[in-house]
Amino acid sequence: MATVYIVLAVGLAVSVTVAGSIYALRGNVQRQVTTHSVTAAQAAAWRGVEVVRRYLEAVDSTTLSQWASGSGLVLPATVQGLGELGIPDGNARITAFSGTGSSFQATVSITALAGTGATTTSATVEVVYDIGAGAGSSSGGGQCAVIPVAPLVFNGNLEIGGAALDVRNADGFEQIAVNGNITQNGSSSTMISGCATGNISLNGGGVVSGGHLFAGGTLLMDAMQTPSDATLWARNITITQGTSGGRLTAVQAGAYSTEVYNGDTRIGTADVGGRLVPSTVSGGLPWSVGTVVPATTMPVAITLSTGDVFLLDLPRVQIDSSNGTVTGAAAAERQSGSSSTPLPDRLTFRAVGIAGGTVKVASPTITTTWGHLVQISGYDGVFGTVQANGDLEITQGRFDRIVGGRDLIAKQGNYWYGYPTIGSGDIAGILRDANGAKAVADPSVLPKNLREQQTGTSPGLPGIPFCDTRVNAIDVSNYRGAANYIFEWKDDAPRLTIQNVTTADGRSLAGQYNLLTDDLRRLPGLDQEFLACNWNVYPQASAHCFRDKTASSAWSLKGLRAFPRGVAWFDNDFTVDGQGMTSNDGVKGLINTVIAKGAVNLTTSGSDWVLTAPNFATPAQVCSGALRPTQLCDMTGATPQFTEWKDTDGVSHRGIPTANMALVTEGQATFGSWTINGNVLLGRGLGNNAARTLINGTLTVGSNAAGSNTAIGSGGATVTVPSNSDQQYQPGICEAPVTTPGTAASASVRWSRYL
Repeated sequence: MATVYIVLAVGLAVSVTVAGSIYALRGNVQRQVTTHSVTAAQAAAWRGVEVVRRYLEAVDSTTLSQWASGSGLVLPATVQGLGELGIPDGNARITAFSGTGSSFQATVSITALAGTGATTTSATVEVVYDIGAGAGSSSGGGQCAVIPVAPLVFNGNLEIGGAALDVRNADGFEQIAVNGNITQNGSSSTMISGCATGNISLNGGGVVSGGHLFAGGTLLMDAMQTPSDATLWARNITITQGTSGGRLTAVQAGAYSTEVYNGDTRIGTADVGGRLVPSTVSGGLPWSVGTVVPATTMPVAITLSTGDVFLLDLPRVQIDSSNGTVTGAAAAERQSGSSSTPLPDRLTFRAVGIAGGTVKVASPTITTTWGHLVQISGYDGVFGTVQANGDLEITQGRFDRIVGGRDLIAKQGNYWYGYPTIGSGDIAGILRDANGAKAVADPSVLPKNLREQQTGTSPGLPGIPFCDTRVNAIDVSNYRGAANYIFEWKDDAPRLTIQNVTTADGRSLAGQYNLLTDDLRRLPGLDQEFLACNWNVYPQASAHCFRDKTASSAWSLKGLRAFPRGVAWFDNDFTVDGQGMTSNDGVKGLINTVIAKGAVNLTTSGSDWVLTAPNFATPAQVCSGALRPTQLCDMTGATPQFTEWKDTDGVSHRGIPTANMALVTEGQATFGSWTINGNVLLGRGLGNNAARTLINGTLTVGSNAAGSNTAIGSGGATVTVPSNSDQQYQPGICEAPVTTPGTAASASVRWSRYL
């Protein structure tokens, strides 16, 4: 079976499943058209006629009625997704739609192409469909939606200054995920938990109680608050004496540097945690060369000889514990590279050395310490199990269990003294003094309960943690059909297109307006302000908005008095000057999803203002006014509700993902002292400012620009994860439907002709 996804430019979608190939419509399918095509282009056009018929057959009666009334369908509406049929996007268009009750008609023009270059031929068919709507409706196919990997995702370095960075209500989430380095200086009140693909350097602040810090590079902690039940995992770890004390669940670092084989063919490299198969080990102590049985705690990145990079999810594959063979690798996800060939299904990892693995700690309490070279300074540390794949260096302290792959070394003096307490211990090598010589002092001062030159004591290595910072690039053109108000420079004038909006009595407001010449201070038939700026009220001429807009300038709102609620889309930068802003119907600020091609700048002067995503407001605030965004509001019950939608697993939610977004921009953003209620998705950086940033939602920075570095300045930031799980969803990369069609009774061809 093949599934064709057809997307209307107005934001509706349906999946059409066709038996066999999409090029071969079976004869037992209802035939509405007899084709006598004489060219490949004509044949492709008629195939498009049938697939569009199936689309129209799947639209529910409520949606059909809205289309006929002019709501939610801006003509001509382009049907997309027919490229494999030979019908490029834009070549299938609904040019007319009418009807009432349960009987409707649609006129569709379909142009197909065949051949290449000078041999390209085309054929255009115009079709009128009769559509008989059923009595019921359904929610249709699932909508692509995602929940971000962390409340804070940064596609670039994160620097935290003197003010606090707080992440609240983040149970079940990675709190911070950074594709780069995390640097924290002098922020004594910031407590973080999360991961970075690069280095983490903390001087001040601390780790959330029970939290963790994972780093693909070096993790350095200096002069911090005492950690409590935290886990630290990195390539290398240093905890200085300035962070003495505290209690840590685990401190672990290092991996095997491996060559990846498919059979006897070397295909790439990877840094992998796990243990070595004893029969394959070569060389002396410590063990570092041999076949790895990979650990299943983390995904691992594999770089092929071609330069392609795959992410292999080790917890989801089969691993033979006797020889390390991995089966199921073909399901690995390609991270980069141009080849379309999947990873071979069976792999082995052959260690050729050690990647990182240095652990340096002072005197904390640690339940599990694990690395290649483990160095413990200080005199009063309390340690549970300490595992060193190579040497272990200690001074004093108490150790429940020691496992060493090579020698145990005294860090001070020429002989053992100070009586470190060891519950039990086995090392592959010998005891040495600080100069590297074998410890030959009086046996009475040597550590008790420790056995030298034991076999089977190489503990392996934990691996290097994977920090998932994957984000989808933002292309705001994908959201245009989901908007209610489209602001764009077109035909040498600022223009507004209204779609998916009705009045309270159901009258469609679809249309296009010239903001330079048309009067939108009030819309015709509305007894209230619609779009009013410059601190003035209707009918003052100066209350017009955007009349100073030029082709290249930002869409700028000053002295805002009225702005319609719903999804607002801008083709350039967008700026709101909060100075003198008037509350909109008793709400301080805007109730909108703001989608912008460029940068967004929210400023204030003397007052704090709020940008609230529609789904973070109430249904009454969004749906009960004089204007109703039809794709956001469900008006079928006694009281308004947010629209119900289903994800791809068929689970129902309230509030479409687009309306969970307070801000989506391909550029950067600055927030002044605004409070943001809703999720924020930035293509580039978050501008630094002295005001505190408050976001009740999630924040993703730099989706379109790796290296979008962010500095949390003197104002600091607080991000609170919404407790309503439906509000956590964001539109996914394949998200098209803002409402999803249900089921209609029939669709048939009334007549057709070549054009």
